Amino acid sequence: MSTLRTMVITSTTVALMLSATVAFAQERPRVVGDRVNDSRPLATSTTDRVKVTREKAMNRLADIQDKVKSEMAIRLADRLGTLNSTWTSRFTDTLNRYDTIVGKIQSRADKAQSAGKDVSTTTAAILSAKTAIASARTAVTSQAAKTYELDTSTVVTTSATSTSSGQGELMKGLRKSFQTLHTTLFKDLFALRDGPMKNTRKAVQDAHQTLGKIPGVDEDNATSTKKLNQ
Repeated sequence: MSTLRTMVITSTTVALMLSATVAFAQERPRVVGDRVNDSRPLATSTTDRVKVTREKAMNRLADIQDKVKSEMAIRLADRLGTLNSTWTSRFTDTLNRYDTIVGKIQSRADKAQSAGKDVSTTTAAILSAKTAIASARTAVTSQAAKTYELDTSTVVTTSATSTSSGQGELMKGLRKSFQTLHTTLFKDLFALRDGPMKNTRKAVQDAHQTLGKIPGVDEDNATSTKKLNQ
């Protein structure tokens, strides 16, 4: 629930960020990181490309003359950049819990089978749950590998950013970039949550429900054996 609240807060911030009239501040905000030299060689690795994209974004955000908005934009970019890691970590923890639950279901089913119970339906459901968990883990791993950095390469101003018109163009371009990043990130995360994760939860629930339908599933093995020998 805390992660969901974070997403709602982030969504609201994106909607409101950069929407008000630009106010000029006397003091320019501190530039985060060194200015990127446009003549530097193109990055050859994913890590380098992400780093370059981030540096350019931070420098572009530092061009916002309203210090409060500049700092807010930088914090928002940081939050969006780390939200994917937060969510995928939560998903992994959830899948680990599902693994534990399925293990307990398997243990109870094994005991029931030893007591002469028919556990074929539960066995099939357990297999389905394990398959769903494995599929979800693959999806989570794939999602965790994605990077979400603010791309300001399309933010173009025809006037100097020190002017009112230039600031207006800058804010409009940044607002669009934030909205694009936000939409892409949340679309991917919700697809994972409402797809593989939801399917896995249902599969585990189904396995548990089939277990509960076995008559005397938790009957002690020793007691069952004694009754059979009487």
